[in-house]
Amino acid sequence: MKAVVWKGINKIEYTDLPEPAVRPGWVKIKVMAVGLCATEVHMITGKFDGGKPPHVLGHEACGDIVELGEGCNASLFGKRVVVETYVGCGKCQFCRTGRKHLCSAGEIGYPPYNGGHAQYLVVPEGCVRMLPDSVSYDEGGIMEAVACPFGAVVSAGIKMGQSVLIQGAGVAGLSFIQAARAANAGKIICVVRNDVKAAQAQKFGADVVIDLRKEDLLTRVREETNGLGVDYSIDAAGASSTIENAVYAAAPGGHVVLYGIPSQDAQIQFPVIDMILRQITVCGYTGNEFAWDTLISLVDRGQFNVKDMVSYSFPLSKFADALDLMEHKPADLIKVVLHPWENE
Repeated sequence: MKAVVWKGINKIEYTDLPEPAVRPGWVKIKVMAVGLCATEVHMITGKFDGGKPPHVLGHEACGDIVELGEGCNASLFGKRVVVETYVGCGKCQFCRTGRKHLCSAGEIGYPPYNGGHAQYLVVPEGCVRMLPDSVSYDEGGIMEAVACPFGAVVSAGIKMGQSVLIQGAGVAGLSFIQAARAANAGKIICVVRNDVKAAQAQKFGADVVIDLRKEDLLTRVREETNGLGVDYSIDAAGASSTIENAVYAAAPGGHVVLYGIPSQDAQIQFPVIDMILRQITVCGYTGNEFAWDTLISLVDRGQFNVKDMVSYSFPLSKFADALDLMEHKPADLIKVVLHPWENE
């Protein structure tokens, strides 16, 4: 099969590999679409340590089940599925309490589990979610990138009418906007730095867009919240300044959701005294396995827009071009999808 192998810092190779073999309880998927995640770009370029090469990355994958391991449900054969990446050991306290996303067993796409930057992929039966006919492979190929912010909103417990600030308007930020809307949040405020992102934030449901080129963040947040700050302050950017401002923008007794991953050498100064005196709750989130079915149902019913988040697509053979695009970050970039079976 064709695959892209990450071989070291700034080293990738489009090559032939043996097809992966199924094992008991696992299924084999013909990958039809797979996202290219910013985390993978950071791993390839040496900015984030998510494992050691050589390795086939790709944790945002969907396709068709073409082979079943011993003990798998026979009805799964031929089904269109999207991969939910957390493997889970099934035995630890986290797995036993429905929190396998906290299990140390790891994720599909990160060592030791090969990912979807290949024509075939094997995953545990419990990691597949049915993809409705109304949802395209491209939508399925970025579903994991949407499910993580959606799951963070579910875990954080945003309630009807509560105000929300989102810093960042990439795929995570735009997913947070829609997830907050699905949770019946009150005023949803998004922070941007250019006109293209401002338009995207409005398209995906933000009530207020703050343009940092023209406006002061904290002043505008207070204007929009009767001087209090927001109930939920979400950082989807992962910059030192956005993480710090997330705390300052929260109302007394408010919540800060940390989702964007900063670079490993980032120097972040948490305003600890402010957090204590104003009783701010700060928590990091990566995902929630119970959010998947709800998200897929919303997408199926047309109540969550994933389709318009696919801004660029490439054959898998053009991985280097996709990587270059991700590094240069054109203003309209939301998400890149790769097609393993598409000719050049």
